[in-house]
Amino acid sequence: MFIRRAFFYWQFPAAVILPAWILVGWGVFAATGWQILGLIVGVMMLTVGMLAVAGITSARKEVRAQKAVSWLDVLLLTVVHALVIAVGFFTEFTALLGTLAVVALIALFWVGIVELVVETRKRVRATLAGFEAQAARAQMPRTPSAPGAVRAPRVDGEYIVIETSDRGSSPRA
Repeated sequence: MFIRRAFFYWQFPAAVILPAWILVGWGVFAATGWQILGLIVGVMMLTVGMLAVAGITSARKEVRAQKAVSWLDVLLLTVVHALVIAVGFFTEFTALLGTLAVVALIALFWVGIVELVVETRKRVRATLAGFEAQAARAQMPRTPSAPGAVRAPRVDGEYIVIETSDRGSSPRA
């Protein structure tokens, strides 16, 4: 539970810290000057993607209630974070690692969407079942009536009757 909670709280800071690590790695490991153009665009897209994943994960009621992500989220977040950290070292495998990081982030996004839809569907079905049970109870007679017994007339309380006169033409004409 501790690990799942740590990942829950780490998601939003990671969306800023990990892309910043890539920028620091660019300076430390002496990547070429032309890489900065692609790097700036990539870092911005990475930040937006990680914030989107964190938002989708936090949108799930179960995650908010437990303040912990699922184990599948932990696995995929670990993969994404490890790949982003590896990209920051700017080795000869940086292009491959960057591609794998993008694929892992897309997988994490869609897993989050599927988990959100499944959880929301369960909650909606439970709510509708409650409404249907309440409607069924409202339609049942309150007192059992014996065969041939006369029921008292239903009294709904006060109500207003609006009568209109028929003039032969509509008021819009």
